Amino acid sequence: MWELWIWNGHYIKGKLLKRYKAKDSLMKYAKKNVEFHKMVQSSSNKREFFLDDKEGRPVGIIINNT
Repeated sequence: MWELWIWNGHYIKGKLLKRYKAKDSLMKYAKKNVEFHKMVQSSSNKREFFLDDKEGRPVGIIINNT
């Protein structure tokens, strides 16, 4: 299950927006509903993607929990 979390002002994994079974569906939803500039894959975990704004600050995270 893929999950999209956004920053709540304190934690990067602060507010759960959406869950999808397919990664592609979640990516389409994130592009439409979250304002981010680039997506960076985590170096320690291949199932995590950080969504960064233009200044490089994280605004959300995409996680696979399976």
